[in-house]
Amino acid sequence: MYSFHEGYQKVLGIDINGVPNMTAGAKAAKPMKELLDLTGKAAIVTGGAMGMGFCIVNRLCEAGASVVIADVAAEFAENALEYFSAKGYKVKFIKTDVRYISQIQAAVDFTVKEFGSIDILVNNAAVWSHRTLQDLTEESWAEMMDINLKGTIFFVKVVSKIMAEQEHGGKIVNIASVAGLSADLGPIMFEYVASKTGVIGVTKSLARAMKPLGININCVIPGGMITPGAINTQATDEVKEMRKGFLGTPTADPDEVARVVYVMTTEISSFMHGATLVADGGACLGIEL
Repeated sequence: MYSFHEGYQKVLGIDINGVPNMTAGAKAAKPMKELLDLTGKAAIVTGGAMGMGFCIVNRLCEAGASVVIADVAAEFAENALEYFSAKGYKVKFIKTDVRYISQIQAAVDFTVKEFGSIDILVNNAAVWSHRTLQDLTEESWAEMMDINLKGTIFFVKVVSKIMAEQEHGGKIVNIASVAGLSADLGPIMFEYVASKTGVIGVTKSLARAMKPLGININCVIPGGMITPGAINTQATDEVKEMRKGFLGTPTADPDEVARVVYVMTTEISSFMHGATLVADGGACLGIEL
C-alpha cells in the first residue's frame, strides 16, 4: 500500500491516499502481447481488397482477427480471399458500395451473421482525383463526398449501434489523408481535400458520442503511398504538367501505415478518443524524398 505525502493532498485539495491501488502503473500493466492480440475479434475493413486496405486486413488477421472485406472491387477481393485463405486467415467478402446506406447495412448484417459480432471497423474506402477547378463538376464532387465522407459517417452510425448492443465497446479507425491537413498540394485536389478534411472533423466530433458507448474512434492520416489507386490516378495533360513542379514528398509502402492502423484497433488505443495520428514520412514537415 502506497501513501502520498500530505503535501500532495493539500495541493490537490482531495484525499488521494488509496488511489494508487487503482493506478498501480507498471505493477498492474497487462503484457503488451495481450494488448496487441485480436484473437476472437471480428472486423470490417472497407476498401480492403487492395492497396493499404489489403495490408490492413493482413495485419488484423495476423493478430488473430476475423475480417470482412467490404469493397466494390470484386475481382481484387477474390484474389485477396485466395491469398488470405492460403495463410489460414478467416476472411470473407461482401460487395459494398459505401455510397449506399442499404449496402452498408447489408455488410454489417453479413459480418454479424458470419462472425457473431463486430468489434472493429476500419473506414478505408476512398477515391481521389487530380482535377483543376475548371474540371470540377457536380458529379465528381458528389462522388468524392459520398464515398470518402458520407460512407465513413454512415458506416460509423450502423456499426456503432451494433457495438452498443453488444455492450463491450469497440474500435473504429477512420482513414483521412495529409490532404486534410495541408492545402499545399497544388490546385488539383479540391474535392479530395474537402472530403478528407471532413473525415478528420467528423472523427473528432463523433468521439463525444462514441465514448459513452465504450467505443474508441480515432483517425489515421497517411501521406503518399504506392498503391494501385495512386499509380492509376487519371489526370489531364494540364494537371500532369502541374504535378512536375510538386515537392518530392515521401512515398510509403502501404504496410507502413497499415501497421499504425492495426495498433489503433487494439487495446493500445483504449485511452484515445478523437485522436489523429499522422503517418506520412515527414511530408507535413516538408521533408522531401
